[in-house]
Amino acid sequence: MRICLLLLLFSLTLASCGAAPSPAPPPEEAPVETARPEEVPVETLPPEAPAPTLSPLEGTPLTEEELAQAEEAFHSRVHPSDRSLELGCFFTSTYADVTELDLKEFLFYYFFESQLLEDGDAEEFLALAALPGFPFTEVLEDEGPLPSGVPAPIHRIPRSAVDKTLETYAGITTADLKNTENVLYLPDYDAYYNFTSDYGPGWFQPVEGARDGDTVRLRSQPMGHMGTQVVQELTLREEGDRWLIRSFTFLPTGNG
Repeated sequence: MRICLLLLLFSLTLASCGAAPSPAPPPEEAPVETARPEEVPVETLPPEAPAPTLSPLEGTPLTEEELAQAEEAFHSRVHPSDRSLELGCFFTSTYADVTELDLKEFLFYYFFESQLLEDGDAEEFLALAALPGFPFTEVLEDEGPLPSGVPAPIHRIPRSAVDKTLETYAGITTADLKNTENVLYLPDYDAYYNFTSDYGPGWFQPVEGARDGDTVRLRSQPMGHMGTQVVQELTLREEGDRWLIRSFTFLPTGNG
């Protein structure tokens, strides 16, 4: 911010006063000017921190054949299969450790082995509606306490199915997860619930990758995210005869 100093010059004038036949007044004093203070240097802002740049992948780059296999494995948008339904859920939140994935977001488009609640499941539905965070409480007051009164399908998701998915692709279960806030779960039915009518799972498509020991990192093309440009990075680790998901993060590229 440029600082402007207003320099004031004071002129002091001594006027004479008195009666007619008096000694001549002393000569008028010259105006007195205050000394000009030294100029204050203009304040300068510290230089902006350099934008972060994306570091290259460490390790041995994947061959074209290996990269093609990775592209096929994770292209969840084109596979009409249970595998794609499950894998897409791993890309609905970011996490530095797979145990920190957001279970609520994970379940939002999870349909594997799920079933719809019908009006015959009234007792189960009432237990679900009593949970904190149930989103259709006001609707029930008008439409009645039945699943058909809710303006969205209600999916019952067995915890065993979610555990199977997590174990298959990440080597963990729901018991290992740390972020389970706002998840609707009924212990008596051992099931989670969502209210999703469409299908819009997370998506990851690698365009490069490298292997470093027992770890493979895959990266996507740059993409826009919350006003900046990022690259998705998926980390896999080899354990026995399997490659398991370890993290899924967004890396700033340094470009807007």
